[in-house]
Amino acid sequence: KPNHYPPNMVLPCFLSRKSVTSILVRNASALPLNGVQVLDLSRVLAGPYGTMNLADVGADVIKVERCGIGDETRHWGPPNITENFSSYFVCCNRNKKSIALDYSKVEGQEILHKLVKNSDVFVENLRPGTLKKYNLDYTSLSEINPKLVYASLTGYGQEGPYSQKSAYDLTISAEGGLMSITGPEGGDPVRVGVAITDVCSGLYLYSSILAALYQVVKTNQGQYIDVPMYSVQLSVLANIGSNYLNSGIIGKPMGSAHQSIVPYQGFKTADGYVVVAAANDGQFKELCEAIGWPSLPSNPMFSTNEERVENRSALIGHLAERLQEESTSYWTSLAEEHSFSISVVNTVDKAFAHPQATHFNLIKEVYHEGEGATIRMTGHPARFGGKDTGVYGVPPLLGEHTKDVLNELGYSETEIKRLHSNGTVQCRE
Repeated sequence: KPNHYPPNMVLPCFLSRKSVTSILVRNASALPLNGVQVLDLSRVLAGPYGTMNLADVGADVIKVERCGIGDETRHWGPPNITENFSSYFVCCNRNKKSIALDYSKVEGQEILHKLVKNSDVFVENLRPGTLKKYNLDYTSLSEINPKLVYASLTGYGQEGPYSQKSAYDLTISAEGGLMSITGPEGGDPVRVGVAITDVCSGLYLYSSILAALYQVVKTNQGQYIDVPMYSVQLSVLANIGSNYLNSGIIGKPMGSAHQSIVPYQGFKTADGYVVVAAANDGQFKELCEAIGWPSLPSNPMFSTNEERVENRSALIGHLAERLQEESTSYWTSLAEEHSFSISVVNTVDKAFAHPQATHFNLIKEVYHEGEGATIRMTGHPARFGGKDTGVYGVPPLLGEHTKDVLNELGYSETEIKRLHSNGTVQCRE
């Protein structure tokens, strides 16, 4: 195929200009999970986010999608980058291959069974029990590959009274208490601006798989992992959950304020907004001296954090008035000389333009030749040996790699055409 990359475009080192579509030509040999193969039947955000992290650090992730439809987030627009890519899909599916396959058909199951023989990880986020009727449950697959790590991400777990209930980030964050502590004080329950329950569930999935892979190294035996989103949500309530469990304190929405630390919240300035964090008595003393109130820490109402929490309203009122007297840049510059923190409240565009994001080259840009579009995304945040993983590129088109994967399994061109024509698989020309 002719080369359609813009002539002046700077490409990541792993991306060959001969690549027809996505980033399958890459230098993964130095990455931690190089050589690990993952079969990914998950969809939407939580599961794909976890498997994308595996792919980012070198795993060969084969995304298994439904013929004709694929992962539903392909169509979760606007905004859409192209007809085949929504921005939503792009955020959690880079660095993967895609095969489109109908595993309700026996031949589809046989293809997955063959792939399982050489896979290290199998991931799914379907309703409990769904895959058993297709011989794709852990018991069936572990007989094919005893070293297989089989990971299920579910709404409520494999067992229990809610195990068959459908779940999304919104419903779990509501039922799991997060919405009840989010939003302005005295206001209605508020959904967090990003699907944080999904994201955290994906990260728990990711870390659990890494732990299980290490155990395989030690024991030569795979295992089954269940990551219930509801359990994740309770876990990430963190100090709010601990406050209730140990002190009976039921969290409530407090805007940007902190239940246990004062001052630790947002304030309006003369021209914008900042957050102020004085996390201990020493930092509070520094803050007061810096803003011209050196005697305030000696006031028994504010001398300790416990007293400041008790007298929160009085202190915050005084601080709010003082902070509105100067500009945002004045306050952020002032904090650079001290141990307390003051940061600007950035909009998303300014967050991506932050000097630190630029320094770490966190925003990756690749050109998708097949779609004729440039796609931008955030890279993996971890750095190995002082360098980022450098393995970033566009997600796959639906069924883009079906033919290649079947060829590697030994299927002939005639067999592949037959499987495509009878709807077992979908190949992309």
